[in-house]
Amino acid sequence: LLPQSNPTPGIMKSVLLILVHVFLALSARVNAYGEDRMRNPPRDPLHFRAQDGRFRIMTLTDLHYGEDQAGSTGPANDRRSVQVTTDLLRWEHPDIVVITGDLVSGEVFPHFNVSEYIDMLVRPLAAGGYKWASTYGNHDIGNNVRRSEMLAAEQKYELSYTQDGLAELEGNTNYYLPVYPPPAYDGGPVNTTRPAAVLWFFDTRGGRNESGGIPAYVHESVVEWFRVESRRMLAEWGPLPAYAYFHYPTAEYSPIHDELDTFPQCVGQKDDIVTPQERDTGLLNALIESGVVKTSFVGHNHGNGWCCYYRTMELCYNRQSGHGGGWVGWVRGARVVELSFADPWRRNLNYVRLETGEIVDTFQIGRESCRERV
Repeated sequence: LLPQSNPTPGIMKSVLLILVHVFLALSARVNAYGEDRMRNPPRDPLHFRAQDGRFRIMTLTDLHYGEDQAGSTGPANDRRSVQVTTDLLRWEHPDIVVITGDLVSGEVFPHFNVSEYIDMLVRPLAAGGYKWASTYGNHDIGNNVRRSEMLAAEQKYELSYTQDGLAELEGNTNYYLPVYPPPAYDGGPVNTTRPAAVLWFFDTRGGRNESGGIPAYVHESVVEWFRVESRRMLAEWGPLPAYAYFHYPTAEYSPIHDELDTFPQCVGQKDDIVTPQERDTGLLNALIESGVVKTSFVGHNHGNGWCCYYRTMELCYNRQSGHGGGWVGWVRGARVVELSFADPWRRNLNYVRLETGEIVDTFQIGRESCRERV
């Protein structure tokens, strides 16, 4: 055996420097744009507006492009959906548009041409210079629709912030986007290296393809990823107000929906059932236990568009935005939420802007819980 010897101070210093450089490089990758090892093109970070310190989020849901492609009804509905998006952007001028699933009706696609319909959907956004980020729904898949193709169609645009997520997580669109302070605010510089808020996106999966049905819930691995990442953020950045976006509602939406009329502070359209995720993997509990998630926003049930309080959170349905999906009679629209850098923990606005231009269902700011007795 060779005699043991202690490393020289010079070697130890070199090893230490290498480790420090590796840590800084990995940290830069993580902090610059969400999560390390996510397979996504780089994008400039999101910021609160410099002129007034605000950040406006407009949420679209359930657009259902690409139905009846050889007929007349589907193309007509797609044109109406494009007009809805165009008008909403003209009225709201959001800092980012979030899409909470069912961008297309993938199960009825006769050909592998989903990229054409993604182009149609995002055309008003790209033309107007608006950033957007999506999470996918149960109709965003089919025998002739691949989510990877949808993602590639989105990510070819510089304004798309939609991410693929970690390879080891179940689903495609599990990611987060930090929102940073404005470069200057109220006449002075601010620390722009620490985010001021975080937007979380979760893939509730679902739907069918040639391999059969796909479970419709946020997988346990994703819930655990959220717990780990939120703890890392807390240790690195301190508490940051956060907002969560996904397609299928959680089970906690059902009892609120059933008694919504008994809570005068809760507002919005209630004209559908609640179809919760097929399995409760503790997503909402994890969001609540994080202590930082303020609101969850969902879609899927086209006739619902309400907001209500639940424990320390607000639970919201987004208003159906597209004219596809086989549902008629409801006025389409988008949910609009505005945050302020002056107090990012307290949202300024939460309302629905209809395709007619009317603003409805303004959800008042408050901390009362309407579900303590459930």
